[in-house]
Amino acid sequence: MHFFYSAVMAGMMTGLGGAAFLGAEHREVGALLFSVGMFAALALGLPLYIGRCAGAICHKPRQLRMLPGLLLGNLLGAVLCGLVYGRAMTSAAPALQAARLEQPFFSTLVRGTFCGMMIYAGSYSWKTLVCGKPAGLLLAVTAFIVAGFENSVADAFYFGVAFSQTWVFDPGVLPFMLAAVLGNTLGPVLLCLAIPAGERS
Repeated sequence: MHFFYSAVMAGMMTGLGGAAFLGAEHREVGALLFSVGMFAALALGLPLYIGRCAGAICHKPRQLRMLPGLLLGNLLGAVLCGLVYGRAMTSAAPALQAARLEQPFFSTLVRGTFCGMMIYAGSYSWKTLVCGKPAGLLLAVTAFIVAGFENSVADAFYFGVAFSQTWVFDPGVLPFMLAAVLGNTLGPVLLCLAIPAGERS
């Protein structure tokens, strides 16, 4: 139960990073500020699905059973954060949601895969570097946002905000999230498999 609660809190921290992105006047500044969510989660030891799914799948003993709860907790935390934020503040989340839902499934899958690779690289650098831990994290997060890649947990926050501001649920959110989650899983796994087995973290 504590692990699930930690996963929810990690999702909420990602949502707060998303709030910083929505509040920034310039996209590049927002991209940098978004990293506060992942930074806080890693600093506090909170589990993030994108950073941990590859290890659970590729490492032995495999820990596949924890992945559904981890993903659900992250998404739930992000959505709850979005619902509360959307009632308290206005934002461009509805327009952001509409733009995302215009993407084809394959495009979202590819964007999610590339985001997963960047997030895994940032998480890996946090675990393995002695100095400069935040540098790899900040670069990875800022780069994936500027590149237009998809983080499923962040998207869950944006969609939560959009719903709480409009009270309209678009069914297109479901296939979008499926593509984003698949990509966010595939990207880290592909990158993890490229690392020599004895050096995986």
